[in-house]
Amino acid sequence: MTMHDESYTTLKTFVFTSRSLSDCRVLVVDDERSSCLLISTILEGVVNCECLHHSENVFALCEQDPPDLIILDINMPGKNGIDLCHELKSQRSTAQCAIIFITGSSDAETQDKCWNAGANDFIKKPVVASTLIHRVKNQLQSQLRLELLSELTFKDQLTELYNRYYLMTEIPTLIKRIAREKASIGVIMLDIDFFKGFNDQYGHIAGDKCLHQVAKAMQQQLLRPQDAIIRYGGEEFAVILPFTDDDGCRHVGRKLLKAVANLNIVNATSQLNVVTVSAGYYVDHPDQNARIEDMIDQADQALYRAKQSGRACLQGPLPD
Repeated sequence: MTMHDESYTTLKTFVFTSRSLSDCRVLVVDDERSSCLLISTILEGVVNCECLHHSENVFALCEQDPPDLIILDINMPGKNGIDLCHELKSQRSTAQCAIIFITGSSDAETQDKCWNAGANDFIKKPVVASTLIHRVKNQLQSQLRLELLSELTFKDQLTELYNRYYLMTEIPTLIKRIAREKASIGVIMLDIDFFKGFNDQYGHIAGDKCLHQVAKAMQQQLLRPQDAIIRYGGEEFAVILPFTDDDGCRHVGRKLLKAVANLNIVNATSQLNVVTVSAGYYVDHPDQNARIEDMIDQADQALYRAKQSGRACLQGPLPD
């Protein structure tokens, strides 16, 4: 195999691989333990199942780590399935959870309650194994197709980060939410130092590999699901940190710089002999008319000062 072939093989692994059914999590909520056991046994080998026998903790669990699908009994002590479905569908953090009701009733009134609560489907008791499997598969396969479509639309193929289209279509909605809650948002702009020299020295295949490694290292530093990192340009990245103040923004910025430097990717064209990034940040308390472009411009000015200060450093806004 030639060196070119080896490089091509490496780069092919950067292409997205969609999740399969076996990667999906299904939460079964039923106060009858025998019913939970039956459903999880039927779905064993198809998806990953978890069971809860009471409804009180379902919302908190789903808000923290949303499953791909919830199989929900209607009649439960405490909060019933219809009320719980209403609650899950009314909150942004859990609204995307697909819900299939398990019901012993097939009358029109019960069915209407299921649909009006936001259910995606329902299955009548006693559960028929083949029907349950096909309904679950159909629901999850639809979600996986939408997930892949979203990745193809919003993700950069090389780095697997969000792209500019995501930044300009999804982040404005987030900013309006932050404005409504009178909170703050942090923006960090980062640029790989001496990247043109790196490409000239080592070639564009090595440059692509470097971009992927840097992107992955920075992505691993973002621990909150709402944080987003975007490939803004060739070797420039934007990090969006909702509900973050100046201290939090500086903390994340320093972690990003350290993570990239710790990769120890050799760059003989840099004064530090390794690949580094420079960064600038800006924190805003937006109103409803705030624009992400203006925030990026402010962070970009701080990035420019970081480059002027010797690179491989983080700069914030100038004091008033």
